[in-house]
Amino acid sequence: MKIANIIYEKPLVNHTQENYINYYNEPIEFDKLDNSLPTLYVGWSFMKLANPDNKVIQNADILHKKIIANKLYWECCFKESKSSHIKGVANFIKFAPQFYFSPRYTYINLDPVFFQIKNIDDLMDVIPKKIDYLYNYKDELIYLLVNNKITGIDLEMYKYFKFSKEEIIKKLTEKTHIIHTDVQGDLYQSFYKVFPNFSKLKRYIIVLLSN
Repeated sequence: MKIANIIYEKPLVNHTQENYINYYNEPIEFDKLDNSLPTLYVGWSFMKLANPDNKVIQNADILHKKIIANKLYWECCFKESKSSHIKGVANFIKFAPQFYFSPRYTYINLDPVFFQIKNIDDLMDVIPKKIDYLYNYKDELIYLLVNNKITGIDLEMYKYFKFSKEEIIKKLTEKTHIIHTDVQGDLYQSFYKVFPNFSKLKRYIIVLLSN
């Protein structure tokens, strides 16, 4: 699964390529890419040269690395600025999952206090009747995916308020088409190795599992 593009002319210094990034070592126009993915151009002059007819890029401010939020960014090549190049490419890699997932999926945490959920029937009333995917992390957290909406349920918090975790899990699984139970957290660890800096990884694992 690819979640971002990096377009570059000169070698990327101090950078190890990631499997979830499309790398293009040629002057490809932004409009000819899969530009639904967050994209980084490396080299100011290179980016301008690659996009002669793109008015947004041609009118971009060199002082602002973000051209279109969550979608289009630029960074110096190593020759233009050594320190900025190394740090900027690393930061794009770090935030690429956030750029990709956040605009595509809404997230809601079903906090029992905030939503005034007093019992399991109240909880089921605010849960969709049919759930596409369920990810159960160690019977501590549950994430539900319906279309492009993710719902988070902190089972430990519900347990604190005297809810039965087992009954919640049972009722949710009865509504769900595909269930992923991560008993020891092995699934999480496998994705953590790929996205170690993504602080919101747990909530989006359900998306990765659905692909």
